[in-house]
Amino acid sequence: MKNLQRHRGDLIKWALAVAFLLPALGWTHGAVDTPIARQVKCQKDGGYWSSQDGSSIKDKGCRGAALVFETPDKWAYQFQQWNEVAHLIKAPGYNDPETVKREVPDGKLCSAGDDKKDGLNRVSADWYRTDVIPENGKMDVRIIGTAPHVPSFAKVFLTKPGFDPTTAPLTWDKLTLIHTEQLTVARQDWGSSPPAISGASGYFQFEVPVPSEQSGKATLFVQWQRIDPAGEGFYNCSDINIVGASIPEEWYELGQFIDPVMGDLKAGDKVHFRILDNSPQAKEVIDLTLPITASNLDANIWGKQLSDRINPAVAKVGEKNGGRIEFNLTRPGANAVYTLEKGYSQAMAIVRGEDPGPVDPAPPVARISGPATLKSGQAFTFSGVSSSGSNGPLEYEWAVPGMRQPKNEPTVSGNAESVSQTTTFTARLSVTDQQNGKTGEATFDFTVTPGSGGDYPAYVEGTDYKAGDIVTNEGKNFKCKPHPYTGWCAGPARAYAPGTGSDWTQAWDLVQ
Repeated sequence: MKNLQRHRGDLIKWALAVAFLLPALGWTHGAVDTPIARQVKCQKDGGYWSSQDGSSIKDKGCRGAALVFETPDKWAYQFQQWNEVAHLIKAPGYNDPETVKREVPDGKLCSAGDDKKDGLNRVSADWYRTDVIPENGKMDVRIIGTAPHVPSFAKVFLTKPGFDPTTAPLTWDKLTLIHTEQLTVARQDWGSSPPAISGASGYFQFEVPVPSEQSGKATLFVQWQRIDPAGEGFYNCSDINIVGASIPEEWYELGQFIDPVMGDLKAGDKVHFRILDNSPQAKEVIDLTLPITASNLDANIWGKQLSDRINPAVAKVGEKNGGRIEFNLTRPGANAVYTLEKGYSQAMAIVRGEDPGPVDPAPPVARISGPATLKSGQAFTFSGVSSSGSNGPLEYEWAVPGMRQPKNEPTVSGNAESVSQTTTFTARLSVTDQQNGKTGEATFDFTVTPGSGGDYPAYVEGTDYKAGDIVTNEGKNFKCKPHPYTGWCAGPARAYAPGTGSDWTQAWDLVQ
């Protein structure tokens, strides 16, 4: 009898624990975009679907992170999941430093301990590095969210002085906690600072003190933690360069940025710019080619475009202005090239092209074709190939709810959002004429209906499902399991979404 009572007591405790783990308000998803986190930078720049060897990934740090894995779909996962670099640590464990260190171990901090995102942990000097110039000893940190929720808090860590994040993996003993912020109000007043990635619905922004003795290369590590029993926390590595009162001594000037021979540049040509290292082989550490058209023939324009593409972890272009290296937009000849390594050299040349002839000033016309009606989870492809311009190939930029493929191709693919009632969504396409710089836009409304023709409601993450409830997801029907498994039906989608979550069979049965 005592054993039976003890068993019943344990079962009750387990069931109560499950009940307390259920999310009450849905799940927060997001990341740090100021200073920009690694996964946000890589998702923003894209390019990971356009080649089999990673050559289409413009950012060198992101390219190296991608090549940790073997195939584009594995490369893409860690970037497409920019807002889900997360780890679950049950309350109150997420407030205990030792528990967090066990759950998110040394060398795995930037991926939140997820091996599928291990490229984010790659030790490299190629990661994009944001200049941080403290004002009154403080810097701004901003977290953007696709579902920014409260209450939550952020713990902000900074690598210790003397630690070089470009040569060693990030470990807890190399970090110092410099700030904790309680987050109670999500803002939406973006103003002149839109999110780094479209689709964010709000943000948190706060000031963080910067240790006065610290300057140079560092990594900012942020744990953004939702306050609830399940304990979903989001982990971010932002690579920064803390600039003090003067130009850091490690910057070496290579000379004038724009070579005088560039005065002979013509539309149709290309600018080839390289920075060579100090090895006997003079290897290229920067190798960029910029097409020149009538719209960017002015050195003020193409010079800035080219300088923006240079990895600031390797070199900067501009003139000395107090504590900064700033690009002079009005006097391009005043800009010089600075590197972090002594003995580097630079080279700039013209690659001759054919004269493209006169540029038509007419703006391009964007056109979208695709399905007008979809079911929840149904695959879709929208096409912009019928868009037209007057001066050759167009640049494409898509914004479609549920898109999963590259957003800068003539077509875009994905899966319709899951809905419980018929809902109208809008696909947006922007096309740009690369010669005259003008843009055309188009929208296309499409309707998404609940899956299985509405026979059962679409699965919605966080819903308080009961045993026997049937939902549809990805075109199939699923039944919520009976007690004691029922509670998991309301768990986080990435684990328990029927048919797609990593552990969905613990919560659901497929209805044949």
